[in-house]
Amino acid sequence: MWIKQPRCVKCNKEIKEPLLRCPFCEGLVTVPAIEGPSISKINLTSMWSLYNFLPKFKNPISLAEGNTPLLQLTKDSDLKELGLKLEFRNPTGTFRDRACSLILSDAYQRKYEKIVGASTGSFSISLSAYAAKAGIESINVIPHNLELSKIEQMKLYGSEVIEKGEFVNDAISAAEKIAKNEKAYSATPEKNLLTIEGQKTISLEIVMQKENIETILVPRGSGSLVYSIYRGLEDAYASGWIRKFPKLYTVSLEKTKTAYLAESLDSKQPFLLREVEELLKKTEGKEIEIKASVMIEEALNIAKKEGLFIEPASASVIAAARRLIKNNEIEPTNSVAILTGSGFNALNIFASQLRGKKKIVWGLSESSTTKFEILNLIAEEKADYGYSIWESLGRESMHIQAIYQHLSELESKGLITVKEEKAKRKHYILTRKGIETLQKMRDLIDYI
Repeated sequence: MWIKQPRCVKCNKEIKEPLLRCPFCEGLVTVPAIEGPSISKINLTSMWSLYNFLPKFKNPISLAEGNTPLLQLTKDSDLKELGLKLEFRNPTGTFRDRACSLILSDAYQRKYEKIVGASTGSFSISLSAYAAKAGIESINVIPHNLELSKIEQMKLYGSEVIEKGEFVNDAISAAEKIAKNEKAYSATPEKNLLTIEGQKTISLEIVMQKENIETILVPRGSGSLVYSIYRGLEDAYASGWIRKFPKLYTVSLEKTKTAYLAESLDSKQPFLLREVEELLKKTEGKEIEIKASVMIEEALNIAKKEGLFIEPASASVIAAARRLIKNNEIEPTNSVAILTGSGFNALNIFASQLRGKKKIVWGLSESSTTKFEILNLIAEEKADYGYSIWESLGRESMHIQAIYQHLSELESKGLITVKEEKAKRKHYILTRKGIETLQKMRDLIDYI
């Protein structure tokens, strides 16, 4: 399967299985840099046009992923000529399609009947689609309260969806147990080396599409995408496509009460954090923290100005680029920001910002929707008093007095009660009736 046999960077043992961590010493497993043909000899039509850099499969499972456009911003004067790699143009609207194409090709070749993965949504949607293409049953384990539009897409492709834990780390642990018990293929991206080998084609394509690249901006999340981009650059360097490595800038989520609005970047303990820190030093880049609320603003801005609909986590690199350009740290003309996911994966979040035009939860009235959101926020301890709830829902979406009215109605119905009162500020918790009602609402919405 492998063009070059993967090795552990710590103990140097060859690893035959597609594992990202060495089973002997827990060191990182990587494929040595591959020397491929010159750019002029490649006719880029999909990711598989880069077969000289990819593992070999008799029957690749593909939905024509890859070969995504690289455009330049034209309308925003502060970001003009910034390069954008449109990974949300992949078949299921995410860069994860590249990984899932390889992973399902491997599972199919090994004759697995079931595949199990865990993520905060985009990977799970992709896994569901590619498993459907391969005719393999899929199970996706996700954290609680994931964006509803993501869950609906997984089920649309026929995947079984299981909710476990508050963070993706909890879901990953559960998925590993299920895969072992079910004798299923383990597809979790943070555990599978094929994730890196598929996603590295992004930077190979960037080098083919744009000359004189000095900077690449990447959402960090668990760190797998950042490491993938570096692996692709290693292959590009070995093939003589580039003479030096661009600086890598990673963008992480600033921990605020609205952090859950960019859930795909919200990782309790990034799996490749140490490796990412080393890559940033090697390339003389750095990490930048961005608030979820700022990401949403940038996503709405690029939709209105450029006609590009991306999820908040994708817009993190736009916000970071704006800051770096303002501080004269990067030149937009020689920089590329990777837009990882489609805005269709965050429809409910955007609807909350445009409340006057849309409902945030399909099938519920605007008033019921707001109450549902408030109960969720209190239940998850993300906000528990009037002002913090108003801030979490988006200040522009409604007047703060409307929040207090909803809280009063919920309290009168016995769904919430005052936990404590400090400085004339009431902090709420859900009553038993409130917990039961919220669960029933979630179950009902799941069938709408």
